Amino acid sequence: MRAERVSAAADHGALAPGRLDRTVIGITRRLPNSYFGRKLAMLLRRIVTMRLADGALDVDVWGMRVRLHPRDNRCEKAALFTPQMYDPAELAALAGEIDQVTAAGRPFTFIDIGANVGLFSLFVAARARRNARIVAIEPEAGNFERLAFNLAANPGLPIRPIRVALGDREGEVAIEKDPQDRGGTRTRSLDRAAANAARVACRPLLHVLAEVGIDAIDALKIDVEGAEYSILAPFFRDAPPALWPRLLVIEDTRTLWPGDLFALMAEKGYRVEARNRQNVILHYETMGTAAATSIPLLATEQR
Repeated sequence: MRAERVSAAADHGALAPGRLDRTVIGITRRLPNSYFGRKLAMLLRRIVTMRLADGALDVDVWGMRVRLHPRDNRCEKAALFTPQMYDPAELAALAGEIDQVTAAGRPFTFIDIGANVGLFSLFVAARARRNARIVAIEPEAGNFERLAFNLAANPGLPIRPIRVALGDREGEVAIEKDPQDRGGTRTRSLDRAAANAARVACRPLLHVLAEVGIDAIDALKIDVEGAEYSILAPFFRDAPPALWPRLLVIEDTRTLWPGDLFALMAEKGYRVEARNRQNVILHYETMGTAAATSIPLLATEQR
């Protein structure tokens, strides 16, 4: 593993942007997060993506060295060209929590479920100046390989990558990839999957956290294309309140859930702080304050 890390660190830069690529990226990263800025960024980035032979570029994002593949992953495309537009409300909420925790003199504990190539985890590590404890969970082999490369290109990060799917029981599930967007990869039960589908181990979140010694969580992000309920409902049923995260960022795929996860969160004492068309941001209120019925709609991030 050490040899792989050294290799990845040394290889970063092999796919450095050319002059035209750097010019376009420099422009798109300065655009405002507005309707005009998003539309112009979408037009300009095509200049790079249409001619990108190797499918990836080595760049810096949030002070971290990353290799991003904009042609088959919307998250990587957004981080490459417009990191200022990448989930801005969610990252701002995380930044506020990080600053509070690190000012108190303790490391920030973050659980990244559906880590993809590690962008949220890298942001937390950068913002916390590596004074963090991060678990990045990603089941799909290709995404996990990209995640591992990005971590290895930044030696010493406090991020533990785990390749596993999460669910309500121990077992196996199938991986269903979205050919247009690797970020849309989802898991399926084996009885609903194609016979040749890739399989991966599936475990309850509480079991994984116990294995890696997590006994308190400052923030948790979950983006698993509809499996949020099957992961979080058993966790909040079985985990002690001391383990409940103060901040939750949940992908809003409620039409795919077998139950009302947001009602459950309200019962547990979570207050909805904000939402956009993709995610809902919640804070844990120890007095059990119910979630607000009127939720502010945030500007949609550009991807």
